[in-house]
Amino acid sequence: MERQMRPASYDMSGRRSALLLMVRDEEKMKSHRCGIEVDRQTMEKFFEGFGFQYHSVLDKTAQEMKQAVINFRNSINSSSGNISCVFVVTSSHGHRDVIIGADKKTLSVKDIIEPFGDELCPKMKGKPKVFIIDACRGSNHDPGVHFDSAADEKLSKEALATQEYRSTRVPPCINDMLVAYAAMTDYVGMMNSTSGSHMINNISQVFSSPDAAEEHVYNLFVKANAKMVATPVDVTVDKGKPTQRTERRKIIMTMESTLRKTLYLRSPN
Repeated sequence: MERQMRPASYDMSGRRSALLLMVRDEEKMKSHRCGIEVDRQTMEKFFEGFGFQYHSVLDKTAQEMKQAVINFRNSINSSSGNISCVFVVTSSHGHRDVIIGADKKTLSVKDIIEPFGDELCPKMKGKPKVFIIDACRGSNHDPGVHFDSAADEKLSKEALATQEYRSTRVPPCINDMLVAYAAMTDYVGMMNSTSGSHMINNISQVFSSPDAAEEHVYNLFVKANAKMVATPVDVTVDKGKPTQRTERRKIIMTMESTLRKTLYLRSPN
């Protein structure tokens, strides 16, 4: 029998760099009920745990966020040391393929991803680049499904069906890339004002499991997606109207990947 070849893994011996782009709600910050602020704390703890050097860019305009991405990319290119991996995390309001800045103007998701292509970011050529886009991509809600205790023990069929989802908008010039979106195109993402976003919560839980460092990052995102689908959230429908009610809705993360090797975030020694 022919021995099956194990895929090669990315070299993670160099420095790890991350950028956080987050736009918090000013009024909710005053009342200490801002979910994105919770996400910031969660992701900063995430990066510290996996040995990333990170920079947080908070409450900036769309243009300022675009410039922050360029500055981050330039700092990578000009670095004298070896950088093994880059993470860029964005958390804000959004719609389809845009992120909304503090000035209510929009920033294209392409403007976050494309600066890290091989030509514009040669320092990261052949190295993994992971993007987490935690924002709504539309206004539709998924009606959700009922889960009983037996079903909760297994991955739902829908979670499995979406594991291999690929968007046709993957930038073809960006190799060695993984992008995780909080929802499917045209659908909302979910944010809790006290516990943070559904996506970040589940990513954090999965990546903090004892065996996470020994699993391929893509597989960890699949597990986080399965947890999201298996735990519907309460949504207020027709808010402010006589027909206002609470319904259970499920959220499905989607991933785009051009990774050519397996990626492990083993904590540095």
